[in-house]
Amino acid sequence: MDDASAPDVRTPYVLVVDDEAFFRRVLSETVERQGYTVLSACDASETLRFFERAAADDAPVIVVLDLMLPGMSGIELLYGLARRVGAKVRFILCSAHSALDQVAPEHPLVSGRLAKPVEPGELESLLASASSALGATLH
Repeated sequence: MDDASAPDVRTPYVLVVDDEAFFRRVLSETVERQGYTVLSACDASETLRFFERAAADDAPVIVVLDLMLPGMSGIELLYGLARRVGAKVRFILCSAHSALDQVAPEHPLVSGRLAKPVEPGELESLLASASSALGATLH
């Protein structure tokens, strides 16, 4: 039996976190076209509420996380969530700023980095990589 048909493998949800409605919509639409179930949040508070509600669900989650959020920054949110969520979550960091490559360079839950404006093919590749990393931890 191959991994795609294994009964215990669940397709991850993708949570798009961006304070700019335009980018949230574009990212969500791009992710949906890849066949994922997409949820979105505009800030750290909404993201934290998502994880509080999802605590009982063991579904894997990929978070496409903008680093420049109002209030709590994306990097603060990453480290705060990483302490709580464990191996069932992977992060794809997203930003228009040039320092993107230097953020959390060794963090084990970061599957990749995505520069704005987003190239759909790059996002597709990063989602596949994050899904693969999650699959390895869920077996």
